[in-house]
Amino acid sequence: MGTLLEYALIQVLHNFGALLVVGMSGYGFRVALLRQSPSRTLALFVLSAWLMQGLTGATFGWVTYRSDHRFPDIHGIAVIALMIKVSCVCGGAGLMATCLGWGSSWSASRRMMVWAGSTGLACLALTAAAFLRWFS
Repeated sequence: MGTLLEYALIQVLHNFGALLVVGMSGYGFRVALLRQSPSRTLALFVLSAWLMQGLTGATFGWVTYRSDHRFPDIHGIAVIALMIKVSCVCGGAGLMATCLGWGSSWSASRRMMVWAGSTGLACLALTAAAFLRWFS
């Protein structure tokens, strides 16, 4: 029962993290489309949400390893979906970290591309999550 509760709580955090990444990235993209500069605070929140996605995703594997003494048994399409999700987290976190470091000096079109990239990666990760869920 304890492990199931852990999985459920991790899933709640993971789902809200996905909501935040998609929603806040989409909002940042909308702001950039209007040729305005999304705030550094927004970029920091999106970076935090990306990192939360990575942490909660890794925690799923850790809980399985701790309780079953092995990593989750996934194969085929599920492995590809997991690799896509990990790549999206790395890419999204990298985009937001770069945005925090140098974004204030970027052109409006570059800011728009970065926020579009974060939004696209968030949507791709969410899509891959469905495949990981149903093919594992």
